[in-house]
Amino acid sequence: MAEEMGARVDIEMASEKHVGLRADMDAKLRTNTASLFQIAASGDFQRMKAQIENPVADLTEKDADGNSLLAHAVLSGNLEAVRYLAERCGLDAMAENFQGKTPWDLAMEMAVESGQKEIAGYFAQRAGFAYEESIHNPIRQGFFPDPSIVRVGEDYYMVNSSFAFFPCIPISHSRDLVSWKIIGYAITNPEYARLDELCGGRGYWAPDISYSEGRFFITATLRGNDDMEKRRLQMVTSSDKPEGPYDEPVFLDIDGIDPSIFHHEDGRKFMLINKGARLVELSRDCRSVISEPVMLWYGDCRRKPEGPHMLKHGEYYYLFLAEGGTGRGHRITVARSKEMTGPYEACPYNPILKQEDETALTQCCGHGKPFQLPDGRWYLVYLGLRMIDGRYGMLGRETFLAPMYWTEDGWPVAGNRRRPAAQLRRPFPSLLPEKIQRSHSPEEFEPPISPEQEQGFFPLEQEEEIPACQGGYPLWRGRCWMTPRPLSGEKICVQDNHCFLTGTREDLNSLSCRSILVERQDAFCFDAVCTFHVPAMKEGESLGLTCYYDENSYIKYGIALSDGSFQVLLAEYVGDGYRQETLCPLESSEIREGDVLSLKVSTDYLKRGFFWNRGDGFHITAEIEDTSYLSSEGLKKGKRFTGATVGIYVQGDFCGEFVDWSYERKKS
Repeated sequence: MAEEMGARVDIEMASEKHVGLRADMDAKLRTNTASLFQIAASGDFQRMKAQIENPVADLTEKDADGNSLLAHAVLSGNLEAVRYLAERCGLDAMAENFQGKTPWDLAMEMAVESGQKEIAGYFAQRAGFAYEESIHNPIRQGFFPDPSIVRVGEDYYMVNSSFAFFPCIPISHSRDLVSWKIIGYAITNPEYARLDELCGGRGYWAPDISYSEGRFFITATLRGNDDMEKRRLQMVTSSDKPEGPYDEPVFLDIDGIDPSIFHHEDGRKFMLINKGARLVELSRDCRSVISEPVMLWYGDCRRKPEGPHMLKHGEYYYLFLAEGGTGRGHRITVARSKEMTGPYEACPYNPILKQEDETALTQCCGHGKPFQLPDGRWYLVYLGLRMIDGRYGMLGRETFLAPMYWTEDGWPVAGNRRRPAAQLRRPFPSLLPEKIQRSHSPEEFEPPISPEQEQGFFPLEQEEEIPACQGGYPLWRGRCWMTPRPLSGEKICVQDNHCFLTGTREDLNSLSCRSILVERQDAFCFDAVCTFHVPAMKEGESLGLTCYYDENSYIKYGIALSDGSFQVLLAEYVGDGYRQETLCPLESSEIREGDVLSLKVSTDYLKRGFFWNRGDGFHITAEIEDTSYLSSEGLKKGKRFTGATVGIYVQGDFCGEFVDWSYERKKS
């Protein structure tokens, strides 16, 4: 995470540059190379080959949907053209378009829909594994930034930044690195959180989880408001159970961000902190500082170095840094030394991971931490940002996975030629429900059939639902909920699958509002529906559904009392005030206290439709074409490092009774 506002300038400048690149690319497609895409789609291999081998051909270009020439060749069904583009031209069968689909995905759709199996089988043969053994990045979708991971036995535990949301710092568990469950949080006591006065985008930044001598240690920066005396403190807590409960945290007065803890083999404990990579020795319980910071390495590109992690491998200490700011240009770099305190030598292969393609769906890749599997293989978790229109990271920074390899001269590099991969092999194929033992021969290849695949749709991995969230809010409808800043226990309860949320007079733009309950938006296209009893309320009060980023940008869609009657409220808050506040009577009949009403938001990238239902089907209230202000890049106010959320709210001095909630991803 970048510390100062300069990081946002990086994003804005890069976004403007990206828009120009796209416009230039589209113009070229309309003139010089549009025919090449058409020829590839037609399956005329000889004509395609002749045009490619013309000196003016540019195979880095994509169509308006982000598809490469290989994707068009796949759709033609011409295996010879596909082989030529993959083997002779180096086009990647696992490179995603702007909807997250790869040429291999398209080939699988063809195999299911039309029985054309040859291309899908060829891609499996070339990859060395079956399609069912592949996964799509990211492995944690939605607002899961700044990942840190630790393995204990065959179990993997990961933490991510939570900023001003409560409970603080989710702890996720997996055994296959694909299916993740939130099992607990580092801070669940509101008295320990220190979030009450903090603006959105502040709070807990870039946590790290580690394990030593039977205890799990979590550290993170508590970033205060700019007018606070101590703007950066380092929180440390620990537990003998990964899910917690964790001890009352301590807050160490060390200036910097993005701490991590290195457990030396002799039992000593050290904190790595940014401003380059600095080293501070801690007490054995990690609750006090016993040395002054020592600078180890300021990075390879020496611009905004942060997120330091230390690893001892063989005879070397390795330092991993995130550099370049959190916008385009973000990267992971490495240095090593035989002495922990240095001096450190920069890796000749730096950056070991960076997104070089400014037109790709996933951007801003960096902030990684390596870990080793029991069988000796290595991986990295890192963050990335999937962009809408190359400009808006609506979902926030997400967690991605990459294999990591050691070179013959002892340096770590990420897989896929040091670039982020959209599709990769599942780390543990044997943990699939039924182990895949399928021939990679195109002649014997048989595609899997599922209801979704029969429709030609291959969704991203789904998070498994969990039976409980240790120390979190009451589990309602199988979801893990969070709130901006802590909500006291008496304000929320779940009984008979109904959620009771007590409001205050504060609107959602107030730091004192304590009646917002949200979950992460984890897809570009989804439907969310809340159902509730219409309560007794006063003029100016409301409750319903919210699309929420922070106190500076959100949407309210609910029921409000106006002139003695209940009406549908749709309000957009952007920056310093409401862009619109519309009250609409229902078309069918008057709403009465105690009625059951359902409200739905249907989201398609930046576009959102709002619907109501009294039991006779959904009726539209309005559509908003551009909700880019629900992203970090769509508004210039405060620190915007999180992601869009969706949930319920109550504004007023009453208790709202919500009887149902559903969230469903849609085909993009």
